[in-house]
Amino acid sequence: MVACSAAFAQQEFDALKFSLSDINGSARYVSMSGAFGALGGDMTSLSMNPAGIAVYRSSEFTITPAFSNASSKSVFGKIESSDSKKNLMINNFGYVGSFRTYDETSISNFNFGIAYNKIKDFNRNAFIVGDKQPFSLLDRIAGDANNSSSNLLDAASASKLVNKIGTLYQSILGDGETVNNSMYSMESGSIGEWDFSLGANYGHYLYLGMSLGIQSVDYELKSIYGEDFSEGGSMELRNVLSTQGAGVNFKVGAILRPVPELRLGLAVHTPTYYNLTDIYGMSMGSFGVENPEPAIYEPNDGSTDYRLETPGKILYSAAYQFGQKGFLSLDWDVVDYREITLKDADGLPYGDTNGWIDEDFRAASNVRLGGEYRLTDNVSLRGGAAWYQSPVKSSVETGNIPIATAGTTPQYSIEKDTYYLSCGIGYRTGAFFLDAALQQQMRNEHFYNYFDESSNLSKYSKLTTNRNSLIVSMGVKF
Repeated sequence: MVACSAAFAQQEFDALKFSLSDINGSARYVSMSGAFGALGGDMTSLSMNPAGIAVYRSSEFTITPAFSNASSKSVFGKIESSDSKKNLMINNFGYVGSFRTYDETSISNFNFGIAYNKIKDFNRNAFIVGDKQPFSLLDRIAGDANNSSSNLLDAASASKLVNKIGTLYQSILGDGETVNNSMYSMESGSIGEWDFSLGANYGHYLYLGMSLGIQSVDYELKSIYGEDFSEGGSMELRNVLSTQGAGVNFKVGAILRPVPELRLGLAVHTPTYYNLTDIYGMSMGSFGVENPEPAIYEPNDGSTDYRLETPGKILYSAAYQFGQKGFLSLDWDVVDYREITLKDADGLPYGDTNGWIDEDFRAASNVRLGGEYRLTDNVSLRGGAAWYQSPVKSSVETGNIPIATAGTTPQYSIEKDTYYLSCGIGYRTGAFFLDAALQQQMRNEHFYNYFDESSNLSKYSKLTTNRNSLIVSMGVKF
């Protein structure tokens, strides 16, 4: 086994991974697919529109455990593969303090809150199998070495998988030789956010709020990629990547109630400014190529520090209340992913990578629709649906644009549209409430084991991840 400690740099799809969010949080919030921008009065809504804290008329404490099962299915050519991963976590907890003014001013309530919300869940296993592929990762390594430096070249050369002939590098595979390949990846971790919020209620007509968000990133990827050569022999590449760090953002929002039945919401999020650290390691081995026993080399882990600015966000929302029986709510936000910026630890921008971000990404919409119907004075039924648009331009795939990846992890995925369906029920009696929600997230991707510059039509696997979650919130008002 041969390890490679080549230089490591952050790339566009790694930055995109930490700029995307899921619909997580309290059971009431999730059951309505996050359509809470104009409603407020929910602990998770503080992370979307901080004006929602001004809707509270009493103090509240809430905690939300959640269970999820992420089932992934890949289709590579005609071969289907699947895997799954279960996870138990805390989606949300927090406290809101509400204070009435009890005077003649127009401010009815002044509220503050501290809430934790999970905004991204990375937990997933994926298994991808290909048969008789006409192109190999070794061709990519050799091609890169002939044009520019390659992070994997030293490992492939030492493993007798790539040879230098004259001034050019060439893989050991013969003309027309095919490979059976497989990729198994395990992702874990999450992005969580602490929100420190303040809000004021002006005569139950205008609600204003602001929030300081502190985000923490905890992500780990372990993968193993292998190829069996049709003429004999095989290779294996293992990678480990861990990313940890923290970031800060600021949000302001307003909810306007022009008539009792209608609420209109607006919120603005600044970028999240992250300081992140990647720790990484890899190993590569050849089997049955030249020596019956492969040489073994103990790999050395490496690390790098860098800065990431995620795009800001504008959220528009509206809700209509049908007397005391229920309401419908609609949220729409726009995120321009071309605003993602990568810098080194000293704050100097990665010029080439930021240029690729501007060329390959686009502004995308997220739309959430939800509703609640009060069945009795104590029981409410809820439902919702959401659509999160792909942040990647279609020209990235149609134009077969080369994709650079971080360090020695050659794999990457092209995010397609993501859909959500949810439902739930709520029970309230006195100061106590209990909510439950079921959610299905349907995430679609084109997964590439590596960038393939050939005309090979079987470039990617269609990877679908269905994440089914059960969320329960318990709380008390006082």
